[in-house]
Amino acid sequence: MKTDFVQAGSYRLQYFDHGDGDPIVLVHGYRSSGRVWALSQAAFSPRYRSIAISNRGAGDSDHGTTPDDYTIEKFAEGVYEAVKSLGLKRFVLIGHSLGGATVTRFALDHPEMLRGLVLLDPAPLAGRPLTDGWQAQVEASWRAGTMEPASLQGGQPDDYQAALRADVLRNPLERLIGGRASMSSLRLRERLGDLAMPVLVVGGDRDDTVGVHNILTEYLGLRPDVRSLHIFHGIAHSPNSECPVEFAGVIERWIGSLAAEPSKVAASTVPGGSL
Repeated sequence: MKTDFVQAGSYRLQYFDHGDGDPIVLVHGYRSSGRVWALSQAAFSPRYRSIAISNRGAGDSDHGTTPDDYTIEKFAEGVYEAVKSLGLKRFVLIGHSLGGATVTRFALDHPEMLRGLVLLDPAPLAGRPLTDGWQAQVEASWRAGTMEPASLQGGQPDDYQAALRADVLRNPLERLIGGRASMSSLRLRERLGDLAMPVLVVGGDRDDTVGVHNILTEYLGLRPDVRSLHIFHGIAHSPNSECPVEFAGVIERWIGSLAAEPSKVAASTVPGGSL
């Protein structure tokens, strides 16, 4: 696994690069970093090049100075600037949790760059009301150093868990506040019908972070001729770290079906998918 940095506009972003083939770009969620994809990247076959970006404020990427630097729109802009700097023109884009909202925004703004889009347990794209006192709770948890990555469900290698925890503990408070506020105000669900590229929605049936009902609602909001669905049984919010080999297999089969039957695949479910 190669770790490097790319200039994305005025921000320098860390990324993790693995493989040499067709490009897959990976975007992490709220309490996370590009490191969350390491187990999935290791599981992809050599015919794919996977690039996991740590967006602004995550991992060793540059930080913004205010919560307004950490919106879905700014995250999507950062991904766009990063892939331009890396010379990527056509690729599959995958986003997890908050990253699912980020890649949806990217796909609406830059559809010509995408072979396909994957929404992995995406943050509710119609937004979610904030509870009273939410900001004080976030600040208290941040100051106490008790922020845990949502992707750690047990069973992952110790070094992976330790490194991801260290990244999350270095998230600036402004990122946590700005990201949460931005997720609450999302209004992207009403735009899902505008997406014309193949879109795969993936979720775990034990996801109580975003809720299976939200995952299925995003799927149903897509055009029937472009949407596909895979639901993992017995898996929670993060199939990419809970069952990385199986997750990589689902993604590879879906990408392979795009190449094999570009006129038909969008109307079908992923081989092996279940609900």
